[in-house]
Amino acid sequence: MKPEIPFAQKHLTGLNKVAIFSAWMMATATLSVTTSFSANAAAKDAKVILLTVSEECEYCSRHLQSFRQKAQEEGISLKVKITNFDPAEQASQVDQAIAERPDAIVLWPADASAIVPSLRKIKSAGIPLVVTNSLPDMKYSKFWDVYTGPNDKASGGSAAKAMEQGFNEKGYGEAGDVFLVVGVPGTPPQIGREEGFKQGLAADAPGIQIKGAQPGNWDQTKASEAASALFTQFGTKVKGVYAQADNMMAGVIVAAQRAGIDPSKLVLVGSNCSIEGVTAIESGTQYATVLQSPVQDGEYAAQAVVDLLNGKKPENVRYLPQQIITKANVSECNAAVGR
Repeated sequence: MKPEIPFAQKHLTGLNKVAIFSAWMMATATLSVTTSFSANAAAKDAKVILLTVSEECEYCSRHLQSFRQKAQEEGISLKVKITNFDPAEQASQVDQAIAERPDAIVLWPADASAIVPSLRKIKSAGIPLVVTNSLPDMKYSKFWDVYTGPNDKASGGSAAKAMEQGFNEKGYGEAGDVFLVVGVPGTPPQIGREEGFKQGLAADAPGIQIKGAQPGNWDQTKASEAASALFTQFGTKVKGVYAQADNMMAGVIVAAQRAGIDPSKLVLVGSNCSIEGVTAIESGTQYATVLQSPVQDGEYAAQAVVDLLNGKKPENVRYLPQQIITKANVSECNAAVGR
């Protein structure tokens, strides 16, 4: 015969079970709230390293300012390393960044191909990575978490449409010669914009022929030198020029004037909506640019890294909006680039 359990002990055991269960429920709820709070606050005080290409060009500077502002608002501890478009130096900076074990890295590639081994290293180190502004070949996309920035091929396609539109407006019809002044060779914007421009003309305006191209390296002075050589080579046969950035187009305009060519008679198409482009479009010396906001570019990259740190899964690719800007809508540039 089993000994009888006293009535009080029976009920005390039951009460203990209820109390234990209630305490467990409260602890679980508390843990859930704490975990949720920690996840949402993960970006705060996180250590992030931004590896960028330059502070000298207006676009690069505004991108950096925008990124800094967003990072500061989110409480991120930010360190910035600048490479001045030197792929070898950037590879060294990536190694240094990995050794510092940050919570995340944001990378603006100096060269689309040279950066691939560094992307592999960051992936192997298990550090979250956002690639900003310059998209490497998508076959390597497994090595980064998010890309934010322009669709450079689409930007080049828009520039081709602007060139075709300008030819019609200036009475050149559907045929004529143009040349290109491109950015630093091997950089994703240089590659993508040139490819998009060539494909756009081939598809919609095959009569507009590209006769030559020279690198201006995203620099006004170098672009002026490149354009001078091309104007000397092709002279008055040229009807238009596509410069892959507005600051380089400013150099093209100087070169045209030195060659005795009225730039307002040419179809000059730039990109980025920078102050040089806006001023030239307003004065009538430049026909068009393709809007690309450095403010949004920096904000998109910063938001992507915040989302990653907070445990969210942002879009794998987030492109900037773009549009063709001419004298008719040039005022739309100001807000987009932070003026």
